[in-house]
Amino acid sequence: MRFSEICNYVLFDGEKVIKPEDLKECDTTEVLSVFGIDRKQIVKQKWRDLLKSVSVKHTGEMYVILIGAEAQTDIHYAMPVKTMIYDALNYGEQVNEAKKRHRKNRDYRSSDEFLSGFTLDDKLTPVITITLYLGTTQWDGPRSLAEMMPQMDERILPFINDYRINLLNPLEITDFSKFETGLRPLFELLKNASDEEKLNELITKDETFTKVDVETVAAINLFVGTDIKYDEKEEVVNMCKAWDDHKKRGIQEGIQQGMQQGIQQGIQQGVQQGRCLEVYSLVQDGILEPEVGAKRVSMSLDDFADAMQKAGYKIPELV
Repeated sequence: MRFSEICNYVLFDGEKVIKPEDLKECDTTEVLSVFGIDRKQIVKQKWRDLLKSVSVKHTGEMYVILIGAEAQTDIHYAMPVKTMIYDALNYGEQVNEAKKRHRKNRDYRSSDEFLSGFTLDDKLTPVITITLYLGTTQWDGPRSLAEMMPQMDERILPFINDYRINLLNPLEITDFSKFETGLRPLFELLKNASDEEKLNELITKDETFTKVDVETVAAINLFVGTDIKYDEKEEVVNMCKAWDDHKKRGIQEGIQQGMQQGIQQGIQQGVQQGRCLEVYSLVQDGILEPEVGAKRVSMSLDDFADAMQKAGYKIPELV
């Protein structure tokens, strides 16, 4: 359901064209055989996060496309190249599969088809890769191959094939109503993760958060950085209540931490004060010179003299 919702948002602006039942899981390993000069077989493997074949109806006819998804929690500054490699490997594998089929059936009609391993009537299944960004900072990476290249003579540009990424960035979404699954609360919180006030307002006032499935809550904790407690045995979580409990727990932990820090600080101050009194006594008895005593407690001589007097001690010269 979530995958179809992502596809519909990116490809059809949220229109429910692709249904969950139209999806079929595919092997995410892309294998492409490349023959070099020495004719030794080289096998390259890449693993997509997710790859599914999709049956889509258009003008009364069905066609199939392959849609892959790449989840990124961090910005990838070479994402156009990464996406291009995944797609190219898949197209290469489709050609290899066609070659195997034709050799088995011996149905090549010309030497050109035989050398190509691909006939004039063969068609490739389109491959679309969606980059799902789950970070909380603005995506500032390149969105196309051209953006990764330096400035050059404009006459060269028409000869350079560009390759762009299909980026789904929750931080750029303005209408979350196009999402009906757990993606909506996740994406909304990702967009407002850096605004504590907005985050609190969303969770406590938006009815969407009164019933959130546990998988989504787990994802929110992971990607947004919250620490919302919930019972894993439950299917649905009231995030409004869980968030309120989270805040109360945070306040209590803050109080306890503050008390502990206060105790620790008091001990340190007590130790420092005791050391000062010990030095004051040694200076008053003439055992330490005032300059040495001031240095031992990291004070100037004037401040040291004032501190001694306030503590009831006298510098020998003043006795």
